[in-house]
Amino acid sequence: MFASLHLITDVGIGMAKGWTNRWNHRDKGHRPSHIEALDVKENTSLTDTGWKLPPSKSHLIRMMHLCALSQNEHTLSGVTALGEDPESMARCLEQLGVKITRTQDKLIIEGPGISGFSRPKKVLDAGNSGTALRFLMGLASRTNFSIMLDGDASLRNRDHQDLLNSLESLGVECSYETEHKRLPVVLQGPWNKHHMKVDTSNSSQPYSSLLLATEAIKQPCVIERSSIAVSKRHAQLTMDLMVECGAVIEHDKNKTIVHPWQSKPPANWQVPPDASMLAFTALSSIVANREITVANLPTKEDSIGHEVLLELLPAIGLILKKNILIPSETYSTVDIDLVDANDLLPPLSAILALTGGGTISGAAHAMFKESNRITKTAEMLHQFGIECIIKDDGMTIRGNQSIQKPTSMVETFGDHRLQMTAILLATRVGATVEGPRLHQVADPSFLNRLSTVPTEVLVKGVQR
Repeated sequence: MFASLHLITDVGIGMAKGWTNRWNHRDKGHRPSHIEALDVKENTSLTDTGWKLPPSKSHLIRMMHLCALSQNEHTLSGVTALGEDPESMARCLEQLGVKITRTQDKLIIEGPGISGFSRPKKVLDAGNSGTALRFLMGLASRTNFSIMLDGDASLRNRDHQDLLNSLESLGVECSYETEHKRLPVVLQGPWNKHHMKVDTSNSSQPYSSLLLATEAIKQPCVIERSSIAVSKRHAQLTMDLMVECGAVIEHDKNKTIVHPWQSKPPANWQVPPDASMLAFTALSSIVANREITVANLPTKEDSIGHEVLLELLPAIGLILKKNILIPSETYSTVDIDLVDANDLLPPLSAILALTGGGTISGAAHAMFKESNRITKTAEMLHQFGIECIIKDDGMTIRGNQSIQKPTSMVETFGDHRLQMTAILLATRVGATVEGPRLHQVADPSFLNRLSTVPTEVLVKGVQR
């Protein structure tokens, strides 16, 4: 490991130490004396205004990145609500010298190009966004000055070593403030090699980060992937957007060759809706047993693996008529592979429990999200009286279960998809749900769809 003192000096001793001291307590088992939560009333219904899905943050963060690499002005349309993850990406890009103007449903981005990024005066804090953090790591590794990157407690407790190992192999200096090589990290580029290996068995994000970071390199870059790969559709999305911006990419078995390219995005770029969020619309329709109109139904092409849900609708008791979800109360047992759509796991688990049951597999990489999404989803559902059998790569769920009112606060483990699932289950029986603002990571308007907006409360904490 490189000596951290030299690199910390580069970013400013006072700033770095002050930041590290500010966020020094990981306290995995610690619970504060009072915990913020939402009080969801029993039999809360939905408003009749329909359900508009938020913009896809997978698309949006990648598009913002590619626009920042261009020296021209670009407009991203369809951005009606900027969730916390894209907001974190925007804030960090602005610290690097990118100009971003927000309007009612658009982002106007003018980037300085890779050679024009300025040295940030503060730590690049990615908040809760693993995607933003990893993409920013790739970006920071291309500069010739040191940059400190950090995130919230959830990101600090996640392992980012797959990407950092790849960057170190390219000559990038990585310095850590902890013995366990966790955040915060200081990166000092640039690259001095152009052939790298990356482990894609836990996440596709390190691969996508390296792909995006090849922009403006004047010789071909070879990225060698591991034989096991998850979330392949997200990696393909990265390459599709890069090609749309002028990249030339070749494949040779498990090797990807990116030829010299410059990012030239469309002047006006449409951000599609988030197809993974449709799972919450489906769960809400089943819990409330009512029709829901989806204002902006995603296309199969924009669903990046989550189109599996559209194919699954008849089996889970839902009919899609044009853009209206209609409960049919006719369902069957489902076996589904989520290798390319593990974000569906929490709401889909609840859906299977309330309909015909089934088995979810291929989701081992869900263990590396904000929470261990397999075990924590099972724990959260158990609090509503729903039982699951945990497997190595998913779970088996018995069908025709009923929702029971929790006897204590429902824990959501800092995971917005668990929180959103818990809130929808609570609309039937009532519950106090931990994490009143977690949904803002992906869908700031989520609570506004409920007829009675849950109130924020403080719950006395229990030490685990």
